[in-house]
Amino acid sequence: MPHQPRRQFIGLSTSALAGALVPGPVKRLFAPPTAEITVHLTQSLGEIAPTIYGQFIEHLGRAIYGGIYDEQHRQFRPDVLEKVQRLRPPLLRYPGGTVTKIYHWKDGVGQNRPVRKNLIWGGYDTNQVGTDEFVQYARLLGAAPFLTVNMSTGTAEEAADWVEYCNATQGYYAAQRQANGHAAPYQVKYWGLGNEEAAKEDAGRLQDPRDYVKQAWYYAKLMKLQDPTIQLIMVGDKPDWNQQILQELHPICDYISLHLYANSKPGDPASLFASIAEMEVAIKTTAAQIKALTPERVTGFSKWYRFPSRQQPVKIALDEWGIWENGGKGAYDLEVDYTWNHALGVATFLNIFQRNAAVIGLATWAQTVNVLAPIMTNETTSICQTIYYPMELYRRLCGPRSVAATTTGAATLDVSASTDGKTLTLAIVNRDSTAAITVKINAKVAGRWIAHELNAPSVAAMNTLQAPDTNVVSYKQRTLLASATTYTVAAHGITLLQAAL
Repeated sequence: MPHQPRRQFIGLSTSALAGALVPGPVKRLFAPPTAEITVHLTQSLGEIAPTIYGQFIEHLGRAIYGGIYDEQHRQFRPDVLEKVQRLRPPLLRYPGGTVTKIYHWKDGVGQNRPVRKNLIWGGYDTNQVGTDEFVQYARLLGAAPFLTVNMSTGTAEEAADWVEYCNATQGYYAAQRQANGHAAPYQVKYWGLGNEEAAKEDAGRLQDPRDYVKQAWYYAKLMKLQDPTIQLIMVGDKPDWNQQILQELHPICDYISLHLYANSKPGDPASLFASIAEMEVAIKTTAAQIKALTPERVTGFSKWYRFPSRQQPVKIALDEWGIWENGGKGAYDLEVDYTWNHALGVATFLNIFQRNAAVIGLATWAQTVNVLAPIMTNETTSICQTIYYPMELYRRLCGPRSVAATTTGAATLDVSASTDGKTLTLAIVNRDSTAAITVKINAKVAGRWIAHELNAPSVAAMNTLQAPDTNVVSYKQRTLLASATTYTVAAHGITLLQAAL
């Protein structure tokens, strides 16, 4: 995205103007650039699934061991748990990711767990964290568990056994779960059939979509016969792959996955937003395919399957999304330090999810701790990276229904609007690194606007483990004047404005 030209202010610093309400004239040489936002409350864009605010953990580097879990003391790290709990993720995906292709769930239950080489990401997995520990962690977070099954070195029977272990009240594997100290079923609703199976470089065997379709039907049959209520996420990829998956699997495809990773060009932070814009194009392309290739309701589904077809329209599962920059540390350079510019990118992504709420059914940020993560750790402490704060704010404040909001006059603004019927939440991201933008707001609200403002000293600011007590991210909440019709969004600012309807 091109930058707005730098403005110089006389008598007021840029930081003093940032976020300032403009009820009357302010003496300055140049006024901030202006824009206009109009909220169309009667134009619904769809219900926002709570599950768009999910997270993901994988047996990769320090994501689990050294991340959420302390192997030495055989416990979840309390400092990390507290931070993840504040994120309030409604959904948690596990065990992968690419590692799914060599992961066998039976290694991770019971007392005698084998140590296995992680053929995908290197090192060894002690299997101290397995199904029971994962579900326990999800419950500590208040998150629904989401499991992905092995379609490469695993079998359909193995996947069906996993469904029994998690969801059945009786049977061989249900009895094993009970013997392991977990009497009640886990009721795992979300099951992913593989991961990125189209990737020829991975240790998979289903890179031809026809092979994937054949195997996915077989897996789905055995898994659904164990529990007909589970929902299935099919692997998506490029449009030609998706076409075959949607045509052949739509009767049992509750979701088709889409993986979105944005990045910036070296030395050009603003290029991140062009990359994110390409992600929105991918969402709209997949949405169009779903509309063209799948009926909203399945008819004529044979009773001899002995389980029902999907009951709702096919949705997109963004079960891996994030910002993947080069130059990180750790395994495969995946421990990335995120700047405030990346936080602006996260807020932009979340606005995109709201604008496309009608077709996005779930989303899980990849990942949670240390690997492309909002939380980083060392042996003694942990920090929240900049991207943590927009995640937390959107999850806490945005409403359950998306409504249309149009913007004119400033290309660097990105906007979404949501409501619960009583309160309007207007999410505004100013991605200009230097200029504040004065916005005229056209919205029929009954009360004063309350501004929830996030910012940092610059787009390059970041939190670090070297200074764990220093947080570069500022949060301010303030009530605007009753007569306010304009609002000035600070340079590189994220604001959620709320008002009663």
